[in-house]
Amino acid sequence: MNRLNLRRVVAVAAGALLGLAGVATVAAPASAHHSEVKVTAECDTAAGEWITTWTVRAVAPSDVQKFKLIEVNAQSKKGDTTESFTIEGIQATQDDSYPYAVAEPLVGTARLAGDVTEASLSVRAEWDNKFKEKEPKGASIKFSETCDKVVTPPPSTANPKATVTADCSGDVTVKLENGKEATKEAEFTVTGTDGFKKEATVEPGKDKSITVPAANAGKITITEAGQEKPLFDGKPAEAKDCVKPGEPSGSYLSTCDELIFEVSNPADGETVTITFTPNKGEAKTLTVEPGKTGTVSFPAQEGLKVTPSAEGMDETEPIAWEKPEDCDTPGQGGGGDEPELPLTGAATGGIIAGAAVLLAAGVALFVVARRRKIRFTA
Repeated sequence: MNRLNLRRVVAVAAGALLGLAGVATVAAPASAHHSEVKVTAECDTAAGEWITTWTVRAVAPSDVQKFKLIEVNAQSKKGDTTESFTIEGIQATQDDSYPYAVAEPLVGTARLAGDVTEASLSVRAEWDNKFKEKEPKGASIKFSETCDKVVTPPPSTANPKATVTADCSGDVTVKLENGKEATKEAEFTVTGTDGFKKEATVEPGKDKSITVPAANAGKITITEAGQEKPLFDGKPAEAKDCVKPGEPSGSYLSTCDELIFEVSNPADGETVTITFTPNKGEAKTLTVEPGKTGTVSFPAQEGLKVTPSAEGMDETEPIAWEKPEDCDTPGQGGGGDEPELPLTGAATGGIIAGAAVLLAAGVALFVVARRRKIRFTA
């Protein structure tokens, strides 16, 4: 007769129960649903801010497809102060939907001040099978140093300028400048016609000049290495009021008694004839041969104006007699009908000497440009 071994039966039963308990523990839903949070950070030196990147994974069984976050708590710490912040891309769901896929991690970023010492994120998830996390899961990061803004110096730049000036000979002076605020040298290139080319390096706050001969100045181009477009590209403006060699010059002078005109003709010039027409009295003509100087005068009187004219000469404004300040003696400069006594002695000599000086100073003060244009100046 076989007897039942009670102790053995109890041991076997206990082992079975333990085994079943282990299976139940592994298969329990709580072991399959949970959240994982990770964080990384880098310093944006251009802004002086920490860029934090947060990743949330919601782990669930294979038959669970969607989840939502029912709790999101992001905080930063600076000294003894704690503040909440928002992570772009990781937000708590405000309705009954499950907007996030379990298979895809949730990634969000947040910028934090450069002097923040610590940041953390905790979340609590709910899956579309209605399972909810009991406790939030999270991660935190501590910063051992501050993220300081680094000011990047601007790239070195030149501040080039160029001016182009022609003289009466046709030569052109090109002035090259580099502004005081420039941070590098300016590299200029000046080119003209018929192969003319010169280069110049100008330091900040400095300038240099280059002369382009008239034969090469038909068109001038000025470039600088750092500029997309030329600083100048074209024909320089012609010089004005130039006296050409071989052309006459003239001047005029008001004395107490007369309005005097003088025309000087250089030796290499041509004979010139000028007509002087007053607004009071007869016109007078003056012919001056090369190498000679001629004068013509009109009796002084109030309101007298004389207009010079010549063939090929541009229209000239009338020239008025102006009474000198020292003409206070009765009979001087009046131009009336009463006879005047001649002045002799020191006073006459002084007036003549003064007139000669002024007349000499006025020589060559009128200009003949491309046409035989005569401009009389005092």
